Amino acid sequence: MEIHLIFTKNNKLKIKISNNQYSHGDFKVCFSLVYSIQEIIGATISKQIGRYYEIHSQQDEIILTLQEPRIGSYNLSCGPEGLFVLGNNDQKLECKITPLDFENPIPEILYSDEKDKIFDPIIPLPNILKLEKETIQIKNLDFKISPDEKKFFDNLNNLLKASNIKFNTSSGHSIVFKKQNFQSEEYKINIKKESISIEYSDYGGKLYSIITLIQLINFYKTYLPICLIEDSPSLSWRGMHLDCARQFYTIDEIKRLMDYMCFFKLNRFHWHLTDNEAWRIELKCYPNLTKLGAFRGYNEIIPPFYGTGFNKTGGYYSRSEVNELIEYAKHRNIEIMPEIDLPAHSWTLLEVMPELRDSSSNIIAEDVGNYPNNTINPAIDETHKFLKNILAELTEIFSFNIIHVGVDERPRESWEGSPKVIEYMKNNNIASFDELQDDYMNNIINILKKSNNLTAAWNEAALPPYNEIGSSGSAGKVDKSCIIFAWEHPDVGLMSAKKGFKTVLCPGHKTYFDMAHNKSTYERGICWAATIEVKEVFDWEPLKDYETEDLQNVLGIQGQLWSETITNKDYFDQMINPRLAALAEIAWCTKAKRPWAQFRSSLLNNLDFLSKLGWKFHNF
Repeated sequence: MEIHLIFTKNNKLKIKISNNQYSHGDFKVCFSLVYSIQEIIGATISKQIGRYYEIHSQQDEIILTLQEPRIGSYNLSCGPEGLFVLGNNDQKLECKITPLDFENPIPEILYSDEKDKIFDPIIPLPNILKLEKETIQIKNLDFKISPDEKKFFDNLNNLLKASNIKFNTSSGHSIVFKKQNFQSEEYKINIKKESISIEYSDYGGKLYSIITLIQLINFYKTYLPICLIEDSPSLSWRGMHLDCARQFYTIDEIKRLMDYMCFFKLNRFHWHLTDNEAWRIELKCYPNLTKLGAFRGYNEIIPPFYGTGFNKTGGYYSRSEVNELIEYAKHRNIEIMPEIDLPAHSWTLLEVMPELRDSSSNIIAEDVGNYPNNTINPAIDETHKFLKNILAELTEIFSFNIIHVGVDERPRESWEGSPKVIEYMKNNNIASFDELQDDYMNNIINILKKSNNLTAAWNEAALPPYNEIGSSGSAGKVDKSCIIFAWEHPDVGLMSAKKGFKTVLCPGHKTYFDMAHNKSTYERGICWAATIEVKEVFDWEPLKDYETEDLQNVLGIQGQLWSETITNKDYFDQMINPRLAALAEIAWCTKAKRPWAQFRSSLLNNLDFLSKLGWKFHNF
């Protein structure tokens, strides 16, 4: 059997079956999509959970009408992923699948080769960079350090291996460190003929001085300019999020991302550990969450969402692995904030622990991703126990004092029809489901406060939803200590700050790196928010409309990679790199302080270094 996948000229998805020795109806085709099926011709859907489908063909050509993307056309991420074919007895049938084709392709973008011969090679751009014409020669790129500093440099071996730089205790151009009473992450480098002096505030400032030095050497090689560099970040939170629920990334793969983050002075890792599709963090209090919820496959309780395929695949993070990653992150000045996405986005959790929903409810509520009944019930005693238990264990595991608890995209009908909810609301004088969500949130905030931890959540935790997608939000009664991650639209961050919430800006329109770069059919990514080119990230002025009093509530900026479209790890690099590098410049400086051509030249130079670490990148 052969299956041909084609997007037709009128934007239909055609599944064409040839060399078929089986009778229609005697086999089923199983796959995942990133856009839901609106209509199907030539087959019937026998099973659907989220955007995982099993269909029985009735003829050789199956025509699917999918949700229409914002840009009106589809790309390489929009076809069936993880496709397999099963016979009547659920035996896997041999099947050849051709690559996705387009009858009306949109060509790839050709980028201009905009370069400057003279540019500052450091990303992010330092506050003060005074380069003299006079240089010093660093023979063999040898630098002499104090024996006390050896361990500090040993921890950076992964970054240094792509360079020829050697930090020795016996020979080379001398580097002298001196701690000063600077602000956090501030540093000062003075390159002189006789030595290099580095003044720093804390570990972050010391580390970033060396990152700056590496970038300088990568450009100037063995002849360094006499120079003075003074630098500190404009924003304290400069982050990157990774969705490890939709796809599982190994600890080594996450470490690789942390090296990238460190190279561009990003200091917060938002670790998205649970969602509808998986539960990835091992907890002693509920071991079945990972035993059953961390793996997907046709014969597992969690079906093969987002390209997983027939066989059992997946994984989870043990406590020892988390500890290893926390230690690795600290050496790169990165704090790890875990996210357990609740109360919605919990389909897998509820498959493992159905006692967290009200079984007497008579409502089927489906979320924007087509997951039915994916929301835990706040009026059940078992839910209160569950929240206390998992939050207590998470605060034991993670050293950072902020826990992210999700609270996005709760279906509007999720708690309707639940007698236990109705009774709880009556007993606690709660007038609406949005007030019930606020009650649920304040309960979590109070639990975490008792262990001196802060709560973070997506913007629907404190604000009404910005987009009309059938979701609910807050009634405006959430404790102001909650940190808000403003994702739905650039305006949401300003709304959050004005209401007095500490806010991290992460609008999908600029910071969601699962978005396609452009409209070409040969791109990967989705586009519900926008298409995002590297230059568009660089040109973003996130704080343009903020008054002084609002700015006090902006903690920083964060990039996101949601993983629905990362069905092959080969796609990972080009979705992140170099958009994240451009975002790092904006997060450090709050807006571009050099022309695009100069930044582009600096970026190309640094990408050459990163390529030695194995990083591929998207053209720009």
